[in-house]
Amino acid sequence: MAKGRTEQVAMTRGILLRTAERLFAEQGISSVSNRQISEAAGQGNNFAVGYHFGGKVELVRSILAHHNAAIEPLRHAMLADLTSEVELRDWIRCLVRPQTDYLDSLGAPTYFARFCAQITTDPRYGRTLYEQADISAELIALLTGLYSSLPPLPPRVLEIRDTMARNMILLTIADHERACADGAASRSWSDVSDQIVDALVGMWLAPVTGASDDPSS
Repeated sequence: MAKGRTEQVAMTRGILLRTAERLFAEQGISSVSNRQISEAAGQGNNFAVGYHFGGKVELVRSILAHHNAAIEPLRHAMLADLTSEVELRDWIRCLVRPQTDYLDSLGAPTYFARFCAQITTDPRYGRTLYEQADISAELIALLTGLYSSLPPLPPRVLEIRDTMARNMILLTIADHERACADGAASRSWSDVSDQIVDALVGMWLAPVTGASDDPSS
């Protein structure tokens, strides 16, 4: 009986996670209520989200954790393959490629990239997207290597380019995911990944104008 109950709970949680991810991706985080998620998931109990996750923040974290658990091993393998001749492009590739390879492996339609893009526009949930970076040894090592490979940049330039890099990755991947779901994708996930990496390398290495030459300014 206990095993059957455990399996039922796991199945219900999975349905709620998948339903919430789709609705969040299509409508935004704040626009979707826990009641709507429960109803769309076919749950007779309108408080199912609260019962299984405690609240929307915990639900968002659970969706992120579910996908990151699959992405992190891909990133770990790529980092392990780096040689002593690692360059900026290699670090950026380790940042982008695991995400695109993972989404490619799922087949269309997927919703995770659009879900992540929606989080960035909602100040109440935006921080949850970056919490993983605080606890992931792979991401900490990757970002440390990436920033150490950059040319000296003024802090204010580094800050804005960091924001630009995050947006470029998230929004470009989300746009391609949407095109795949609509059957309108003209490029492969691999090609999109390569294009993002090329663009990020160019952005990080671009000359600085309108700013002091002193990197500390």
